[in-house]
Amino acid sequence: MLTQRVARHITALLLFASLAALLPIACGAAPNPDESKPQGSLRVALLLETPTGDNDWSDSLVAGLRQAEQELGVRASVVVAQQGRDDAALQEMFRTAAASNDLVLVASSGLHEVLRNNAANFRRTMFGCIDAGVRAPNIMSITFADEHAAYLAGAAAAMVARQTSLPGMRGSKVMGWITGEDCPSMRSLLGGFTEGVRVIDPEIRVVNVVTGSFADAEAGRVAARKLLDQGADVLVLASGAGNGPALQEVKARNAYAVGLDTNKDAQLPGHVITSILKHPNKAVYDIVAAAASGKFAGKEILVRDLQNGGVDITDMATFKAAAGKNTPQDLDRRLRELRGEILNGGVRLKSLRERTLCDCL
Repeated sequence: MLTQRVARHITALLLFASLAALLPIACGAAPNPDESKPQGSLRVALLLETPTGDNDWSDSLVAGLRQAEQELGVRASVVVAQQGRDDAALQEMFRTAAASNDLVLVASSGLHEVLRNNAANFRRTMFGCIDAGVRAPNIMSITFADEHAAYLAGAAAAMVARQTSLPGMRGSKVMGWITGEDCPSMRSLLGGFTEGVRVIDPEIRVVNVVTGSFADAEAGRVAARKLLDQGADVLVLASGAGNGPALQEVKARNAYAVGLDTNKDAQLPGHVITSILKHPNKAVYDIVAAAASGKFAGKEILVRDLQNGGVDITDMATFKAAAGKNTPQDLDRRLRELRGEILNGGVRLKSLRERTLCDCL
């Protein structure tokens, strides 16, 4: 009797083991849309419209990715669009990267549009959108209220421009702004800078020159010469690869400059008044870190501003040391006052950036 009962238990256990062995096969019968993606470390691709090397924006983005690669152990790659690229080429570059990576990062106006139009086709891929916002479950966006920092930079530049005792400062009441393309982020920066100039001296004109491409170095030089010939004592350099050649013209004319994205003091000590800081490298790192730690914030549009330290200007220490007694006496006090007015809402600056390109994916 006992022997039969034991036999029945053994038979039941064998049957259960057989069914359990079949379960993985049954559960795995449905095809996995991400089977083509290798398993293991997070695969991250940064897509660029403009090449690296003497391009402040692209170089900073790559620096953030390399930091993430070293510290977080991700498998990183940088893909640069060919010059003369069209919309179709950008879409193909995007789709190829989205199909073979876990996280794809974009940070330029053309690729922002491609992301908006194609992200829904790759719902299992995470996307990082930098310098604009696209609200979707698989997109995490970081954008900048950089008009705040530009406002402070404009005020500082205007105060310095009135110091005609500075070598090379002619008091012409003209400043130049050089940008590569006319896009929302550049319009916001220009608007903030111009308002900062006007609050100090309404008579100073800010002349905007668009070179046509952030990748055209020689166009930056040509634009700088044109503006300096028109009497500009200060040039704001926001033209990507054109910034280096433009700064060479500033040096040759003994003029002054305002930098963008990263600190440019060392490139022309004493003649870079200040730089507008946005830290795109940190935005890249933060998105990669969120994805690598399982804390990727889909649908989020995070704004870096003056309040949270995401944007700012340099402390101007290098310029002030070189200017010496020609430094405006009330420079620090006035900038503190203007910073306080921005933070408490006394100064309201309009953002022209398309923070949410799409809210429907």
